[in-house]
Amino acid sequence: MDVRALLGLKALDDVQSALFVQPHPDDNEVGAGGTMAKLAAKGCRVVAVTVTDGRYGAVGAVHPADLARRRQEELVAACTALGVREHIEFGFEDLGSYTEMDVVEKLVPVLLDIRPEVVVTVDPWTPYEAHPDHVKTGRAVAECAIRLASLTVPQTLPAFVPPMFAFYASAYPNTAVDVTDHWQCKIRAIEAHESQFATPEWPALKDYLEFQAREAAKRFLGDAGDGRLAETFKLLSPRQLHFFPDAMTS
Repeated sequence: MDVRALLGLKALDDVQSALFVQPHPDDNEVGAGGTMAKLAAKGCRVVAVTVTDGRYGAVGAVHPADLARRRQEELVAACTALGVREHIEFGFEDLGSYTEMDVVEKLVPVLLDIRPEVVVTVDPWTPYEAHPDHVKTGRAVAECAIRLASLTVPQTLPAFVPPMFAFYASAYPNTAVDVTDHWQCKIRAIEAHESQFATPEWPALKDYLEFQAREAAKRFLGDAGDGRLAETFKLLSPRQLHFFPDAMTS
């Protein structure tokens, strides 16, 4: 049975509007920067949401408020590199005491305003994912699907639930996007976050990201994937985010 067709899931790079929700100012770029650049180049409306200010995301003696301002500037530069013109910052404190429901309350109005075909975020269920900002952000996005579907939040008619949710950095991906032609945009966007990646480790990390992308292309694109680069996602419908024990393997 073609579950994807049954649930009306289309190719991730064949949408007209997409909302990318990241815990920190660089997560979207690392997890899905090529896809963002590809969609933006095709004329898709791409909106980026950043949940926290990233104030504790650097090694060394940097004042948190100064780092938060710097990372905001880096975020703007990264979005420009990807061709993304719309970005929203929630401003929660990095590693702060905000809750999953705090994120839900801010995110629901954004979803109802933009009405994206797909919402993309980090996978909070990846084994060994220990960062609380990642867990809260990913789970908040999923909870929005449940609350919108159950009409427990105020919304105008017709009621709206995003038809697709995609999770990057997933241990159980089920789809991939060929981003070969947009790989350098992704790299430039990552490098715009100098406070995070202007380090001796960056060349090795860049090589690792490319290795991952080549392996993903081989796995998901078949013969056409030879020599290509791909980003992987766990793509699910709202129905699959509730009472769906086969989610890991589907």
